Amino acid sequence: MTKFRVLIVLALMSVAPFAHAQDTMKKGDKAWTDLEKHLADVNDYWVCAHKYHKDHAMDCVNTKNGIWPPTFFEISRQGEVTDKQQMVTMQTARAKAQPVMPGDAGPNPQDFKLMAVYGNVAMATDHTVFKAADAGGKIHVTDEANVLRIFVKLNGKWVPAAAALVPVTK
Repeated sequence: MTKFRVLIVLALMSVAPFAHAQDTMKKGDKAWTDLEKHLADVNDYWVCAHKYHKDHAMDCVNTKNGIWPPTFFEISRQGEVTDKQQMVTMQTARAKAQPVMPGDAGPNPQDFKLMAVYGNVAMATDHTVFKAADAGGKIHVTDEANVLRIFVKLNGKWVPAAAALVPVTK
């Protein structure tokens, strides 16, 4: 019984800072909206979208490799769990096979929404539209997903920690 009480006390002590951090920032207040804008920008940088689009696919792979912490992981639209090293390896192979990403080809996140903040962890959602060039060079939508994006604050900087993509069927 004593071990159980100690576990309860430890659990409450570990949750308290997160609960307190959530209380200091409320949805809709200036701190919340400023963080949401900042994380939306980090998100665009992460996926090389909008103003961060890169025409050379390997440049985007290098950007991701630089921003992802070593423990980054993603759950793909197909349900596969891949870590940072696997993602870099797969994306490098894809970049070598298709080195140019014209126009707005690639992921295009839309509707970014900050959903929760717990201390140095923030969770957001977006709707990502994936685009690719056809044989004639025309850009078209290939796929869509709703995405859970998790960010962590490391060394004073918000970085992507994980993502889970849920395919959108039409």
